[in-house]
Amino acid sequence: MKVNFLLQLACLSFFMLQILRAQAAPPMDMDAVTADDFSAQGNAVLDLLKTRDVGHFVAEMAPSAQDFRPLLNSNGAQGDQAPAYVNAAKRNLKESAEALLQTADSLHLNFADSNFVANVIPPKHGGSIQFSGDPRDSSQGTPYIEKLEIVLTSKANANGAGLADNDFKIAMRQLIKFSSGWKPDGGVQWAGFPASIANDKIRREMTIMQFANDYKALTAQDDPALLPLANAVVHFIQGRDAHIYEQDALANEDEMFSVFQKQQMSAANRKLKRGQFDAYWNPQQQRCMDAAHSVLQFMDDAGVDLKDAQIKVGDVSVKHIQPPMTAGSIEGLRGNQFKIQFRVQSGGKSKNGASLAGDYVLAADEIMCLGDDWKITGNLRWDKMPDGILDADARAKMQFESYVAEHNTLPPGTMAPEIEFTRLDNGEKMKLSDLRGKVVVLDFWATWCGPCQGPMAHLQTLPAQHPDWNNQVAIVPLSIDDTIQILRNHIDKRGWTNTFNVWAGDGGWESTPAKTFRVRGVPTTYIIDTQGKIVKAGHPAAMNIEDEVNGQLSLAKQ
Repeated sequence: MKVNFLLQLACLSFFMLQILRAQAAPPMDMDAVTADDFSAQGNAVLDLLKTRDVGHFVAEMAPSAQDFRPLLNSNGAQGDQAPAYVNAAKRNLKESAEALLQTADSLHLNFADSNFVANVIPPKHGGSIQFSGDPRDSSQGTPYIEKLEIVLTSKANANGAGLADNDFKIAMRQLIKFSSGWKPDGGVQWAGFPASIANDKIRREMTIMQFANDYKALTAQDDPALLPLANAVVHFIQGRDAHIYEQDALANEDEMFSVFQKQQMSAANRKLKRGQFDAYWNPQQQRCMDAAHSVLQFMDDAGVDLKDAQIKVGDVSVKHIQPPMTAGSIEGLRGNQFKIQFRVQSGGKSKNGASLAGDYVLAADEIMCLGDDWKITGNLRWDKMPDGILDADARAKMQFESYVAEHNTLPPGTMAPEIEFTRLDNGEKMKLSDLRGKVVVLDFWATWCGPCQGPMAHLQTLPAQHPDWNNQVAIVPLSIDDTIQILRNHIDKRGWTNTFNVWAGDGGWESTPAKTFRVRGVPTTYIIDTQGKIVKAGHPAAMNIEDEVNGQLSLAKQ
């Protein structure tokens, strides 16, 4: 097994959800949707709690391969992907159902002889998702509901108005309307308990899961467990002791190994060996420590010494919480853009004589929930310092890194960095600058990436649709696969030869092209103008490549 598999495992679930969201069609008309449309879902959840038969619940609720196949049309994907989708849905349902019952057990709840009925709250909002094909063609969308709320109420209150104080709420996630009916793809979870039942730990986990499934920002007010991590980071930059950061703020190898082991067993039913994990995590941990040292060096360069300052931590937040890979558990749940705002009171001065007093912001690219704690698993950086402390170059550098961290791409207007890659047609090396004078569509992708296949197939159609582009445009899919032979086999099998296919070289995510362009997820597309400047970057489904290219060709003629 390649080390690259660990990174694929960590990101594929999130980017699959992102591609489905990015390819969303117009909102679904919900006027005709009633609670009766989801009575089967409500009854299935109640039956699960009464009988505790997880297998029956999964068999009843999981979509089948026949459900998925009509939606996974011929977009050049690798073989029949329907079984993989079915297995993922069944896994989510099984794991989340087991977690639902475990929580009930921890609260000593017994629904076996309970006198409850299931009431479904009709969803007010719906949309559609698109599994393949041209993302601009809304006719290919499939009706989709992010969340269905199911209320378990006693029969005595069943005909009452509103919710009763002793009602239980359960959320069923990511329902897709197949030809056989509505089926959940994202599992079930507790969404509310009577006030007298749930303890603080369960309420915290329930809150975090709800925020994660809704891709919402999380603050220390929502989860006070973020504060100890914020204080550890502030302690680090005040004491300038990297050991503090490594011990108190950064995730350690044992914690990470435990999480990856659970996630891989869930996703692939394989046993992850410690040596294989260490080959991935040790370099990652070193990069995290290097970033921490860079934070201190940035302070040194600006003359910022906070050793004797009074520091008060203010807002602490995470911009996005991603749904966990293991359904029903917050263990291993990831948060992006962790930010710590703090106010400094100090009589000290920076190198240029500016006061050190004021508002600061530190940020980490990623944090992870590990049991009761949050730990940093990405790079730490400065996001803000008080006006006057930094010179123009340092301020520009900080703003550049903040943009990259927020968008996972280099910013528009930046000169595309020089990279070298291998041509697939003749095996020769070439540089990106060799294409200067053309509009370049540089698409980072991989054969193992399911969400990459649709955009890659779409790129193949562009040359024939735009013969006027001639030699003015270079469509360059750049693969980060482990070997060039894997790429050749994939391309040859699908006949994807209408584009200028290239390979990034050894290293996958760690290859020089991927690292230079700050690629953290695939597919990621850059559009580069004739002068070599980046004009657009991001997920290909979120941009109109033809319009962007035509716009650049028009500008080049002026």
